[in-house]
Amino acid sequence: MFDPVSLIHDFCRKGDQQAFNRFYRMQANRLWGFLCARGANTELAYDLLSESFLKFSQSICKDPRSPVAFLYRIAVNLHIDNHRREAARPVIVDTELAEQAIDPAPAIDEKEWLRQLIKKLPPDEQNLLLLRYWIGLTHREIANITQLPEGTVRRQAATAIKKLRSYWQETE
Repeated sequence: MFDPVSLIHDFCRKGDQQAFNRFYRMQANRLWGFLCARGANTELAYDLLSESFLKFSQSICKDPRSPVAFLYRIAVNLHIDNHRREAARPVIVDTELAEQAIDPAPAIDEKEWLRQLIKKLPPDEQNLLLLRYWIGLTHREIANITQLPEGTVRRQAATAIKKLRSYWQETE
């Protein structure tokens, strides 16, 4: 297994495109899954993934110490920017069409139910849980991404899980 830091060092110092390609293959699926878990649809997640790697490749060589953290920071910022742009668009409601579309509430599968509970958390806690349990990053990797001490990340994760557990108990 290749180390992401050494791959990016090879890319920056030697111009090794193969090293960058390996880094891409190591990170792309995880990052795409993270973006989907944050609420991006499939098409948007692919767009954000592409744009994240483009911005990453253009600026990583300035400071290649924490490439994975830097990549995720770019992706989160792009997703937030996209969300803000979408929220700023005016919504036009066709009341007749909306009345026709009203159906009894469909059954929600377990993953969707969990996503709804996670959405009740503050955005920072949502990101923390998604990075830790959806993507499978360690507390240390998350600390690099969020630029927080590792102990703080552990404490915040435990707090977020307690909140999630209480939301779950409220729904039962």
